[in-house]
Amino acid sequence: MRKLLESKLISFKGPTIWWSKLIPLKVSGFIWRVVLGRIPVADTLATRGIIIPNNLCPLCNKETETVDHILVTCEYSREVQYWILKWCGIEESGFKNVKEFTDYAATWGNCPRKKLILNMVFHCLIWNLWLTRNDKIFKGIGVHPAKIADHIISLSYVWCKHRGGLGCGNWIEWSVSPFTHLST
Repeated sequence: MRKLLESKLISFKGPTIWWSKLIPLKVSGFIWRVVLGRIPVADTLATRGIIIPNNLCPLCNKETETVDHILVTCEYSREVQYWILKWCGIEESGFKNVKEFTDYAATWGNCPRKKLILNMVFHCLIWNLWLTRNDKIFKGIGVHPAKIADHIISLSYVWCKHRGGLGCGNWIEWSVSPFTHLST
């Protein structure tokens, strides 16, 4: 009923964001800012008149750092996506931007529980790419994409297990696939 009332009373023309109790509020807020294009990357900082010494992507050093590049189209990001999509049992889709990436997770499949889990995993992926980017810029730490994928798998398990009553199975089932424990 609430959704029906809000749809009639509130007219919001911004992006559709999938808010879930499985995802920490800090991460959901970050994803909302990502979809709006309001995170401090080289491209947006330049439009605000902030001069930065290097506007190249810190993960690949090949293209200008934009929101879509750093989180979706960078070859480093694509490799992390490859490992996560393979773990989820989903074919690679060649996402072009963050909105397409998040919309895919929000509309994937017919099972609401699987959709909720995939959305959480995708948000965890975006969050970890951002943290990796920051570690590279501010600490000079570079990490192999497969290691980031491993961290996403373990962190998403912790989120699922401790933030929702979804029943995420045990660690062994989860490490095979986030959907192994679901019968539907």
